[in-house]
Amino acid sequence: MQISIRAYFVLGLALVGLLVLTPGCGSSGNANIRFVNVTPDESSLDFLINGASVATGVSYGTTSGYKSVSPGSQHLQVEATGTATPIIDTTTTANSGVFLSLFSLNFSFAISNVILTDDNSAPSSGDFKLRIVNASPGLGPQDVYIQPAGTDISSVAPTVPSLGFGAASGYSSLTAGNYEVFFTPPGQKFVNVDSGPIAFSAGQIRTGLALDTQQTFGWVMLSDLN
Repeated sequence: MQISIRAYFVLGLALVGLLVLTPGCGSSGNANIRFVNVTPDESSLDFLINGASVATGVSYGTTSGYKSVSPGSQHLQVEATGTATPIIDTTTTANSGVFLSLFSLNFSFAISNVILTDDNSAPSSGDFKLRIVNASPGLGPQDVYIQPAGTDISSVAPTVPSLGFGAASGYSSLTAGNYEVFFTPPGQKFVNVDSGPIAFSAGQIRTGLALDTQQTFGWVMLSDLN
């Protein structure tokens, strides 16, 4: 009888252990949120979710990486590194399995933000996916061209016409290979931003950003998946 009781006790402990460990073993039911610093005069920003610091020192043109959270309402805050006063303070709902990106936009004296839903579902076999965000307060609306590297865009229609500041394109699904991204004023062929040749591999998902630099304008690409 003592052996039987001991066996049940051990089994009970094992089941409790499984219940404790299960939530941490996988996050497929969780939401995922990251922060992208595209505020030109803020070289270092911190990211908080529901009052807890999840990333510090996110430099201009970079991302915190995704943070896994339980689904539901999320209180998102951004602070200049070394301060405790939010320059962005917003709330959003993050559903199970969703990927979200919070972008800080504009200069700090007129800061705004946008929250985008990221499509991190796998592209078709042999393809990659690319989304474009106009994060440059100085550019204004831009025609965006996503073309094979070396393409002369003089006789090519824009892939995304007149993409405004703070706006994002949909995801372009393209065959893996070498591509180049150009930004021009709407209806013109004068190139404001040229990404240069980029090699994309099958399965990759990327977000490309036009943003302000110290000289003029520049290009940054974020790795969303792979």
